[in-house]
Amino acid sequence: MRWPTQAGLRARAADAVFLLREAVYWFASLGTLVVALVLLPFLSLGLLGIGLYLLPGVLRILDLLAARAQERAAGFAGAVIPFNRRRLGGRYSFGELATLATAPETKRDVSWLLFHAAFALLAGALAIALPAGALLNLLVSPFWMLFPADAPLEMTIAITSWPAAFLGMLLGAVYGVLAWLLLPWMARRMSEGTLAILSPRRYEELSRRIQDLSAARASALAAHAAELRRIERELHDGAQNRLVGVVMMLGLAQRAAETDPAAAVPFLARAQDAASEALAGLRAAVHDIYPPVLDELGLGGAASALTSRSPIPCSLDVEGLLRAPAAVESAAYFVLAEALTNAAKHSGASRIEVVLRTESTSREDMLVVEVTDDGRGGAAVPPPDSAAAAVSAVARTSVRGAGAGAPGAGAGAGAPGAPGAGTGTADAAVGVGTVDAGSGTGLAGIARRAAAFGGRLVLSSPEGGPTKVRVELPCAF
Repeated sequence: MRWPTQAGLRARAADAVFLLREAVYWFASLGTLVVALVLLPFLSLGLLGIGLYLLPGVLRILDLLAARAQERAAGFAGAVIPFNRRRLGGRYSFGELATLATAPETKRDVSWLLFHAAFALLAGALAIALPAGALLNLLVSPFWMLFPADAPLEMTIAITSWPAAFLGMLLGAVYGVLAWLLLPWMARRMSEGTLAILSPRRYEELSRRIQDLSAARASALAAHAAELRRIERELHDGAQNRLVGVVMMLGLAQRAAETDPAAAVPFLARAQDAASEALAGLRAAVHDIYPPVLDELGLGGAASALTSRSPIPCSLDVEGLLRAPAAVESAAYFVLAEALTNAAKHSGASRIEVVLRTESTSREDMLVVEVTDDGRGGAAVPPPDSAAAAVSAVARTSVRGAGAGAPGAGAGAGAPGAPGAGTGTADAAVGVGTVDAGSGTGLAGIARRAAAFGGRLVLSSPEGGPTKVRVELPCAF
């Protein structure tokens, strides 16, 4: 073994601090375990209300403790947590509680609770006892003569002579060696054990990813079909009707020119107007597919053009915005356009703040669109139609995948600040299973467009405002 270096001492100090912190949290783990064991006999009475009343609180505390333990272990080990943990809150039915209690996340949390309650206090006690024993035996044993004969120095052994003092110092050295070797080993085992228990197994992660991709594919195909129908409807009801009018006006002008050339002039003028309107409609349809301004000015310039046309004064911050794939920038453009339209129609705001930036993480780059207004608040995403989707939304924080929403200026239910949109949540993350796939625009359309790229919508809209719409779009979708 090498002589201890300054870096080695700092590393051992970090190991000891981690173990001591886990020992402090041991009391919370033990308390939760005791409450869970006391609650266990009452779970069968859930239909009578006892288990239904107590179980949500226990599950929330357990989820919070496990999440904090996972963060501490990941921070100590320098690991990256490859998934987002669920967040529990609100009221649940008995069926939803049964789903939560038997979910894989709950089983992992309970396994971690047993592991932590069994070993955390022991590891923390050794993290204190071994270094303290080493220091005391090494530093105090030589001063055994200062203690009276009727009250000798009591260390690991009673020290009443120099041989006993040398033995005490030897024991101190042994404690020091054990602390030097055991502290990092215990810290690694504690952190690795926590991460191994709380992180889903590889096959579970792949299975969930396959489910998410399947949902994304199905929703994207449905949204693609809806987009084609929208384009066909716009062309049929707009440009095609106007072109039919052009043909009719030209036919009338031709007949009039055969008898009275001057009478054909009004028909030609009306045909020209109809042709101009048809051309404008075609340009609008092309713009809805991919805005040319993105190629000309980039996302920052396109966002500036959008905010400048908003009837509500807007501030725009594009500091830290990097170029993204064309499809991602197009989605961000339509998300911003829809959010501004919703705020203008429903929020009653006097000011809107728009932030576009690229957030880089160890996993991927994320294009973030944030729109905040000071309106009345109370916005909410329309609830899903199926009960299964609701249970899925309760059991998991958010599920990625969905299709792109049809661009449009109309605001659907759940637009930011819309009256009657439902009770606003403090911070609601929305993905597949939390958005009605059949809704058109508004927040549901924004959420579907984000989910098509593996992103999500995070809504914060308490009653009285402000409303903050945050959309995260992975750049490497």
